[in-house]
Amino acid sequence: MTARTLPHRPLLLRSAIAVALLTPALALAQEDEFTLDEPTTSPPDAEQLAELTQIRNTLEFGLGYISDDAVRFGRRRGFDEQGGYGVLRLEYLRRGPHDGASADYVRVRADDLGLRSREARVEFGRQGDYRVRIDYDQMPTRRGTVKTPFTGIGGNTLRLPADWVGGTSTAAMTRLLPSLGEAELEVERRRVGIGLARLLPGHWELSAGFRNEERDGLKSFGGLIGNTGGNPRAALLPEPIDYRTREFDAAARYAGRKTQFELRYHLSGFDNANTALTWQNPFAQIAGWAPGVGYPGGQGRAALPPDNRFHQASALGGWNVSARTRVTADIALGRMTQNDPFLPYTVNPVLAASIVQPLPRASLDGRIDTTVANLRISSRPHPRLHWAASYRYDDRDNRTPRDEYVYIGGDSQNQDASATSSRRRFNEPASFREQRLRVEAGWRIDGRTRLSGAIERRQTDRTYSVRERADEDLFSLSLQRGFGERVDASLTLSRADRSGSTYHGSEPFLSGYAPAYTATVPGQWDNPPGLRRWYLADRERERAQLRVNFTPTPRWTFGLDGSWADEDYTRSELGLTAARARALTLDAAFVPAEALSFHGFYSRETFDFDQTGASIRTATRLADAVDPARRWRARHRDEVDSAGLGVAFKPRPARYQLGADLLYARSDNAIDLTAGSALNVAALPPNTTRLDSLSLHGGLRLQGDWSVRLRYWYERYRSTDWALDGVAANQLANVILLAEDSPDYRAHVVAVSLVYRF
Repeated sequence: MTARTLPHRPLLLRSAIAVALLTPALALAQEDEFTLDEPTTSPPDAEQLAELTQIRNTLEFGLGYISDDAVRFGRRRGFDEQGGYGVLRLEYLRRGPHDGASADYVRVRADDLGLRSREARVEFGRQGDYRVRIDYDQMPTRRGTVKTPFTGIGGNTLRLPADWVGGTSTAAMTRLLPSLGEAELEVERRRVGIGLARLLPGHWELSAGFRNEERDGLKSFGGLIGNTGGNPRAALLPEPIDYRTREFDAAARYAGRKTQFELRYHLSGFDNANTALTWQNPFAQIAGWAPGVGYPGGQGRAALPPDNRFHQASALGGWNVSARTRVTADIALGRMTQNDPFLPYTVNPVLAASIVQPLPRASLDGRIDTTVANLRISSRPHPRLHWAASYRYDDRDNRTPRDEYVYIGGDSQNQDASATSSRRRFNEPASFREQRLRVEAGWRIDGRTRLSGAIERRQTDRTYSVRERADEDLFSLSLQRGFGERVDASLTLSRADRSGSTYHGSEPFLSGYAPAYTATVPGQWDNPPGLRRWYLADRERERAQLRVNFTPTPRWTFGLDGSWADEDYTRSELGLTAARARALTLDAAFVPAEALSFHGFYSRETFDFDQTGASIRTATRLADAVDPARRWRARHRDEVDSAGLGVAFKPRPARYQLGADLLYARSDNAIDLTAGSALNVAALPPNTTRLDSLSLHGGLRLQGDWSVRLRYWYERYRSTDWALDGVAANQLANVILLAEDSPDYRAHVVAVSLVYRF
């Protein structure tokens, strides 16, 4: 059981790290906007107007150097290998003069062509008539180098070395460490798209687009062989990625003065070149496995993501009922299908010979019908009053057939087709329906004060779920106030309460197994009755957010942003019981002179999560479920600090420009674990992440249309993770690991480029 988080926590927790990671790149991107032109200090005359409306294209080319291989540093940036790289960027636009008769145009934009994170876009057409768009982008996502004893990496069949020595545990595998080879976990995405649009008389427009996306590389996969809580053995494996996704869109739009509507069709198809991953079992025969399952003859096999299709037709429209009232509505009908052939129950021939009840069908024949509809009416009946009401309906009707599968557990046992077998399982084609009604209104009390609020009711229905129906009511109130010309502030308060039908924690267990088997289980439950799933449990959520802007002088600006959130899972005895988040951000900007500016910020975020659980043994499950001595509690605390400081110097006339950005981020994670007297626990070490980043950038205008740009970027990243650091491939007795380490690197990037504007 793992702790669940606030629904908004990933965004908040990652925000500080994302800012620290991306701001240097953004600073470089902002530098690309430097024009290094002489300023215009008076209204333009006719000659100057012609100059201002003249198109200025940009070509940038140069060289850069990366000091070190740093996986995390280059994960999505393309800075993934030590050495040189090319700087190549183009912005090009050709069209007729602003006062000419021709409306034809061509626009080209290409960025980072010298890196693996490159993208390019070409668009041409005639304004008011048609346009054609072609685009391409590529992005690598690296996880890093791992170690594995398996060969055949990149294919869908993994084998062990010829001199492999099997064992019932990793300690007995004497050839494990000597056999380790390296594999690079990385997935590269390449996307090509084309779009067409044509304007027709009578306010009509037709458009169509196609996009092809390919992903290939390796990622990690947990391959398991075994069938009970005691005999499974596993190995982390490099899984081959060879995906292709094709998407097609077509639309017809009408845009009149009072009425607008659109008809659209969308098709998405996903294809995986690999249907399954097969691996040789590295473990020797284990008690509980059928004969022949262990090394060297035993194998495991698992299905990989199946091919699937999605079709959707939609219609949306808007109607200006009057100058003050507007109605919008849309509806989308879709169908998802998946019909890949099933794999056999087992890849091991000796186990396949024991099958007496075959697969009930050749494929899943999966189908989900989707319906999404929205209706909204908004109005401003009074200059000071505005209101809106909206309704949303989201239905996913799962039409997949329900069947009984007498599966073979983890390629390790003979098929057990007896009436009381725990291997008799039913698939659960779960459906989902959500309805949401929202009313909101705002009132301008005076020229400086505005009050707004909203009420929302959300009802969710699920099948094959521990809770068939969940109801949530949300209330929010916001006040905005200006205090003169120097101070303005806003405060938002909200509360949401979730409850619903009776929580039946045993529902998935009872509906997923054969009744003859569930009757043999004491208590007839799988998870303890007191356990609640955090996204379905009763919950009270309260939030507050305060924003204050203060401008004491034209040269100084200060901002304060604070947020607070509490979640109380009122009826959760086991599972996530409480969650809290606090965030405070201070920012400031100072412009002492026209050519010089400073900016900075500091942010502090904390997250606390309370989680409870129980350790339950099979033989005494009923007594253990209510025994306080077998309970445990974990308190998770995350703390994130981030700060940044930047300076920009742009003297006039703009012969040169300089800038710098300094960023710092640190996160600390600690888990405080306590347990009852019947359990033994040990303290978990804290995890820490720290990032330091410095970006320097400048530009100098040379003669004519030429200029030079200089960039320097330094990043130092340190992290500790007790689940990875120092953990060898044979650290665990029953699992072969990938021998990873948490990221720790120092990288320098230097780039010099020439810019030609024409």
